[in-house]
Amino acid sequence: MNKGGFSLIELLVVIVIISILALIGVSGYSMYLEKARESSAKSALKAIQVAVEMYSTDNKGKYPIANSLNELKAQILNYLPNREYPNNPYNNMPYSDENNDHYKITYTYDALENSYVLTVMDRYNIKRIYLLSNKITSIGE
Repeated sequence: MNKGGFSLIELLVVIVIISILALIGVSGYSMYLEKARESSAKSALKAIQVAVEMYSTDNKGKYPIANSLNELKAQILNYLPNREYPNNPYNNMPYSDENNDHYKITYTYDALENSYVLTVMDRYNIKRIYLLSNKITSIGE
């Protein structure tokens, strides 16, 4: 009566074990993919900051006055590497007002203090990933 094959229960156990291992692998992969995208967004923010600082150097210490990402882009484009705006890691398209839904980048300029704040948010724009600023604050603030 021994046919030398596997029983249905043995096959189901093997399938369940393989499924569990695959689930662990996929969840780990998605976590690392998210971390890579966040790192890319931070890098984009840093490139924009360098371009803003270079703009300031050429304009007697004044920073770009911009109310939107597209306005900022128009002013600092010559200072970006290869004259290209950084890509959004969500869809690999250059950041713009229309392409700023995930990993959102914001630029705020304060004319009174001649200072700016650049921020990048997470994929769902819930938490701030990174903040860059030239604003000098005192220890007590």
